[in-house]
Amino acid sequence: MTQDIFKNNGNQPPTEIQDEYQFVATPTKKPKQSSLLSGSKGVLFGIGLGALLTLAGTKFIAQPKTTEAPQNVTPVVSAPAQSVTVSTVQLSPVNRTLKATGTVTADELITVNTQANGLQIQEIYVDEGASVSAGQLLARLDDSILQAQLAQAQASVAQAEARLAELKAGTRTEEIARAREIVRQSIAELTQVKSDWDLAKKRLSRNQTLEAQGAIARDRLDEAINDERSKLAIVRRTEAELRENQQKLAELQAGPRSEVIAQATAQLAQAKSQVQVITAQLRNTRILSPVNGKITKRNARVGDTTNSGSQGALFEIIEAGRLELHVKIPENQLTAIRTGQKVEITSDADSSLILIGTIREINPVVDVESRQATVKVDLPFSNTLKPGMFLRASIVTNSATSITVPMDGVLPQSDGKAIAYIVQSNNTVIAQTVSLGEILPNNQIEITNGLNPGDRIVIKGAAYLNDGDKIQIKS
Repeated sequence: MTQDIFKNNGNQPPTEIQDEYQFVATPTKKPKQSSLLSGSKGVLFGIGLGALLTLAGTKFIAQPKTTEAPQNVTPVVSAPAQSVTVSTVQLSPVNRTLKATGTVTADELITVNTQANGLQIQEIYVDEGASVSAGQLLARLDDSILQAQLAQAQASVAQAEARLAELKAGTRTEEIARAREIVRQSIAELTQVKSDWDLAKKRLSRNQTLEAQGAIARDRLDEAINDERSKLAIVRRTEAELRENQQKLAELQAGPRSEVIAQATAQLAQAKSQVQVITAQLRNTRILSPVNGKITKRNARVGDTTNSGSQGALFEIIEAGRLELHVKIPENQLTAIRTGQKVEITSDADSSLILIGTIREINPVVDVESRQATVKVDLPFSNTLKPGMFLRASIVTNSATSITVPMDGVLPQSDGKAIAYIVQSNNTVIAQTVSLGEILPNNQIEITNGLNPGDRIVIKGAAYLNDGDKIQIKS
């Protein structure tokens, strides 16, 4: 057969090999000893046997021993079991939450200005960020002109009060007596002037007769006429004075009329109202806080002139420091929330800020472009909150029972998936792809697919395992 292999290769084996294989292939019959050891055949047999033995010895020396192990080969040692901590998969209540963002705004922003127009700001007592109480003095305006006007108005009130008191008290006795004396004097004077007039009339009559007889000149008659007329004028004037004095006496005797008292009363009321107007203007020079709150903006500056218009706001106050969060919610999720619902508030800028707010109002109008509605959330008082801050809101929409595991037992993968190592009965692990749900408190996470209640998974040491590894469970 070996010769056939060589023939297939196109080579002829060496003679010694042929002799060897011929020797091996020799039948088992024993040759006769006499014929093999005698003559030339014996010599040839000895030579061939020596060559065969030499070739066999060479092969024996050249061939390595297969029973001895190589000196440089490292023996195979099995890896030790990884020590891990496991946890049993269980069902737990899971809250479904709606995540949203919003901006902090003032619930009630009070604008403080003054009705006093054109007055200079004299003093300011608060600054931005200060907490104030209702009625607290914030600033004071220059009131020197108003104080002078108030003094003048108060004097007018005093004068009007005195006049009214005099009228209500009635006429004094001495005034009536004096008026009577004036009337008496007027009567005596009228009697005298009438006597003078009568004498002038008689003189005129005589002069008229004499002038008619031609006894006197016309000039003397004219003088008599002028004297009579002058005396008559005096009589008329004296009569008028007498009537006036008599009327005054009658008024004094009758006392003041009701319409006079009414007029004096009206004058007093007008004077008092003027005092009230100026007093109100003086109150406006003291800028007071209308509510309890916090100063968020101060426009007032010492030396500025006040403006009572819409642009004249001196301060802005957040009432009682009340702030609210305006959150944008998609219209398709509005049915999942309601007023009075609690909202967890957090901040990206301050991880320690965790507050609980309450939904106060859901705006029924949805923005036509963003398809979102504004939800107003009342915020609790906090010194760290400022208007304009950006915050995150989490609203629990419903609760369900689901599979939860510790987050340490879930390993994120580079392809975006996650795996968990499930412990087998033979203390080996298999890598199981899982689907994640809500991140829960206490370092728990929801598993929506891949695990079953009662499964045991590795939670400590999972990062050092591979699929199929043997483990040793810590108690």
